[in-house]
Amino acid sequence: MISTMNYNQPQTGENIEMTGTRKSVILSTECSGGHLTIIEEEISVGACSTPHVSTREDKVIFVADGKFILFADGEKYEAEKGCNIFIPRGVLHNFKNAGTQTGKLLITITPFGQENFLKDLCLSVKVFGKDPAVMRDVAKRNGVVLA
Repeated sequence: MISTMNYNQPQTGENIEMTGTRKSVILSTECSGGHLTIIEEEISVGACSTPHVSTREDKVIFVADGKFILFADGEKYEAEKGCNIFIPRGVLHNFKNAGTQTGKLLITITPFGQENFLKDLCLSVKVFGKDPAVMRDVAKRNGVVLA
């Protein structure tokens, strides 16, 4: 049976740090019974994600603070606080902080598991640096294709 309760105090989620971003797992796969993951990302000015395709998960990116450029399926979207975009699995996408201050995104991922990819990728970058072959291998093991 899946628990219907999950309670976290502010600042108690797991943090994953990478160049230009700090990711906090707000709701983990374990806490949701494997249904979804919610991640809060703080992104420095000019920082961006690597263009990628999630082969297993759909996601919603909600702009909680700041100004971003969101790229999805060949389209470019200018997004400010309150904007959101649904990205189905199989769609090439990424984002960039286009503002003048650190921005914040809330990313809901379903069914689950992308926090494991982020942890693995962060660890591989710490150990091997930003070796593209290593990063692609980590991504592939987690159902993500880096462009």
